Amino acid sequence: MKNLTPFFSVIIPLYNKEEFIGDTIESVLKQTFTDFEIIIVNDGSTDKSLDIVKTLENDKIRLFSKKNGGLSSTRNYGIKKTQAEYIAFLDADDLWKEDFLETIYNLIKIYNNHFVFATNYSLLPPNVVADYTIDNFSSDQALVINNFFNITESIIAFNSIVIHKLVFKEIGFFNENINYGEEYDFYIRCFNTFSLIYYASPKALYRIGMTNQLTYPNNKFKRIIPDYEAYLTKINHPDLKKYLDFIHYHLVVLFKMERNKELVKFYKKKITPSNLSTLQKIKYYLPTDLFYLFKSLYWTSYIRLDIKKRENVS
Repeated sequence: MKNLTPFFSVIIPLYNKEEFIGDTIESVLKQTFTDFEIIIVNDGSTDKSLDIVKTLENDKIRLFSKKNGGLSSTRNYGIKKTQAEYIAFLDADDLWKEDFLETIYNLIKIYNNHFVFATNYSLLPPNVVADYTIDNFSSDQALVINNFFNITESIIAFNSIVIHKLVFKEIGFFNENINYGEEYDFYIRCFNTFSLIYYASPKALYRIGMTNQLTYPNNKFKRIIPDYEAYLTKINHPDLKKYLDFIHYHLVVLFKMERNKELVKFYKKKITPSNLSTLQKIKYYLPTDLFYLFKSLYWTSYIRLDIKKRENVS
């Protein structure tokens, strides 16, 4: 008798992504490895996202709807609905390359005593920003990363990671009291206990320029960012402070873009600059208004490029 339990469960949180959700689901259905289920959790969408999903007739898709509660709540809801032992996450405007699940499956078979797997990722549209790399490491190799806190680049996105259910039993689910940077909180708890099996070739596509981490109505959204430094009293790890500096650096960049000088100053005080890379130090020291100007020019060019590509397609 055929085993009806899928190897992977793919969780897609959905909130107002009518422009992208069709392509996102299609990128999963086109996977070369086909033993999976797709769990779509509609988090109170008010556009046509839900209608689009309902038009898709495929036995692999399981659709659930819940009251709007945010990304952590939606992911946790999806985890509880999974049938597979290995859980993948894909935001509703991101994509996978066709061999993403096959790549992860092969890693699982080789490193069968590990529980967290990931690949590198590219940014959408292609070639806007180079893929992140680890020094002296080939893109077609797998790497066991025992000290994730020592890597201060964004080598993974949450759409490029697959996690065994045992991890959630061990460290808990996503913190639903956080609505911004949920992944950082999860990474701290996860990689304090578990190693990462990492494949350096990008197999996932992360869409930049979108608030794809937000699943709240805009008029209700207020960032709830945890006190990451509290982990310094809970976790005894020599490189945790370095990783917290990496998190706080990203918050500095975020608030420089919003020209929120008070919060820029607040998070800069938490950082030891020597823990940053050369490029990160430049962004760290660059005055807020100058940083905002450069970034604005970059995004203006990016938007014009994206519009031109869409016009050429149409």
